[in-house]
Amino acid sequence: MNALPLAACAALVILAGCAPVHYTKADIDGRVVCNADAMDQVERDARRKFAQVHWVHCPRATLRVI
Repeated sequence: MNALPLAACAALVILAGCAPVHYTKADIDGRVVCNADAMDQVERDARRKFAQVHWVHCPRATLRVI
């Protein structure tokens, strides 16, 4: 009987570590990330042409917060 509350408490602690980080405008503004839309377009064009795409560097995009 005592194991159930202990297991529930342990699960709660473990899941609390997986909570997403809340970013502020200052954290996100100017951040450089891979441009997933451009990569998707290139890969769709390659599939139409029966070609292969091997990414060495992904196209970059800079995030701007308004």
